[in-house]
Amino acid sequence: MYYDFKKAEKELEKEFDYINEVRDYNQRKVLEAFYDNRVAPEHFYTVSGYGHDDLGREVLDKTFAQVFKAEKALVRIHFASGTHTLACALFGNLRHGDKLISVAGTPYDTMQEVIGTAGDEETKRSSLIGQGVLYDEVPLLNGSDIDYETLEKMIDETVTMVLIQRSKGYSTRKSLSIDDIERICKIVKSKNPECICFVDNCYGEFVDKREPLEVGADLIGGSLIKNPGGGIVEAGGYIAGKELYVERAANRLTAPGIGSEGGAMFNQHRLIFQGLFMASF
Repeated sequence: MYYDFKKAEKELEKEFDYINEVRDYNQRKVLEAFYDNRVAPEHFYTVSGYGHDDLGREVLDKTFAQVFKAEKALVRIHFASGTHTLACALFGNLRHGDKLISVAGTPYDTMQEVIGTAGDEETKRSSLIGQGVLYDEVPLLNGSDIDYETLEKMIDETVTMVLIQRSKGYSTRKSLSIDDIERICKIVKSKNPECICFVDNCYGEFVDKREPLEVGADLIGGSLIKNPGGGIVEAGGYIAGKELYVERAANRLTAPGIGSEGGAMFNQHRLIFQGLFMASF
């Protein structure tokens, strides 16, 4: 069967134009962050040992924070995966008796083990539920859409944090748009202004002109081997958002009293800067 590819390209012209517009917008945003934070060759070098007074790491954090419109960012090679990154944000900000709600149905499998709804007994013992965190989730409508009505009913003063999984992950539901995330955050904040809106931003970076922190989220996290690493960063992750919540996550990654002030970067600064630079292209 003959297919007219030129005709298909013509029919999709508006979509391609919008993709290019988003790319150009994010390119400019990243370049401005590099310029404003005066990223230079001296920021590509590393320190050893405890990693104290690492100028490159500090500038890397500030650059990511500006790009994602955050008060603070934590960009580290020490995050083993996106799941590890999210786990640090969750464990850092949730204590025994706090309540977490997943607003987009059941999270993907590795996050189920972090939460404690899956895994063997030893895994569950180390999970959020195993540490006394309460958990619930908002089922999807027709297995696909956010149930905003049920979400509004479930949010009250007892809810400490909501988990918003932006990507569909390995399920067949729709990925969340930035407008979806904005609507979720507005509902949550209207019911409980103190509730932390935490977005699993994996695969969502730079696909729109706005990021979740610009539409009401308090905290985001993701993997550097996905979008923000530009396909070249070898490992690591990032957390960004309100300073208090980011520093709590840093205390979980390293240790209380060390937080974001320590951690040698193993000479990975240049690659992470380069990955961020390429990510928006």
